[in-house]
Amino acid sequence: MALNRPRRIFRGNLFDVPAFDLGDPLRRMMLLGLAGAGIGAGSLLFGHSSDLFGRVPPPPGAVTAEPQLVAVVDGATLRLHDMVVRLQGMVAPARGRTCPDGQGGGYDCGAAASSALANLVRDRRVACRLSGLDRAGLAQGVCEAGGMEINRTLVAAGWARADDPSLGDTEAAARAARRGLWRNGANPGF
Repeated sequence: MALNRPRRIFRGNLFDVPAFDLGDPLRRMMLLGLAGAGIGAGSLLFGHSSDLFGRVPPPPGAVTAEPQLVAVVDGATLRLHDMVVRLQGMVAPARGRTCPDGQGGGYDCGAAASSALANLVRDRRVACRLSGLDRAGLAQGVCEAGGMEINRTLVAAGWARADDPSLGDTEAAARAARRGLWRNGANPGF
């Protein structure tokens, strides 16, 4: 065998494979049956498509979780067991959001808001009174940890804006005291 000759490892040609004839009625029925079976199996496994990523319709009333089953998703969202709960009446910056620091620079205010929420729920049992779904289809409610209302406390600490008139005075007090997002007189602009 000459060394300068290219070696042919695979024999045959991929394009020599006979095409799958969809014109045959029996094959078409088989293909549709397999597709239907796949969709049916997916429905059985996952239930409703919104069940993925924690968009499970909330049970009426409340949900409670022990500290080891509570996770912070972002500055306005918690995961309790397998349910994602958005804190109602407030808006926090998304992770990665840069806010002005009042000195010409910036900082990740979304991470700071998430950290503030994590400090509020750390080693505490969390209970949320649910009130339905938000625009994104996530459960929403007012949550408590260690006897304090998390929603109001985040706004009072300046790590979230009020999205509900009942929290407007709380946000105004945080702005006036230059807490959290409004430190150094900066406007977070989110």
